[in-house]
Amino acid sequence: MKFSIQQATRQGRRSSNQDRLGIAYSREALLMVVADGMGGHPGGEVAAQIALNTLIGEFRKLALPRLAAPERFLDIALLRAHHAINAYAGARGQADAPRTTCVAALVQDARAWWAHAGDSRLYCFSAGELVERTEDHSPV
Repeated sequence: MKFSIQQATRQGRRSSNQDRLGIAYSREALLMVVADGMGGHPGGEVAAQIALNTLIGEFRKLALPRLAAPERFLDIALLRAHHAINAYAGARGQADAPRTTCVAALVQDARAWWAHAGDSRLYCFSAGELVERTEDHSPV
């Protein structure tokens, strides 16, 4: 599989950058993840890093060299990230767990699957046209 990745992040006016970006790939599959720690909650950068590490770690364990059920992988990996963030908070006695939004896209067999939580968006373009966009999950 051939691909090219470009990534950029901006800290903005925050005291720290809570964005986390990462990829993992095998011969037959590519996972791309963006996690954006939620400002206004303690440890957003920690939650974003845990989410990124969990998804990348699960991919590296299971994509040998491809995933049997990409959509199931995304569901399970995001749920495991959620549990890992809550476990982190529980181990530290934090009543308010760190929070992050997350979007993950998986490419395999010339197809793409994606999953997301929160207001991080994924846009899919084909032939210069917007063909798909995730919807904001935030309650605001």
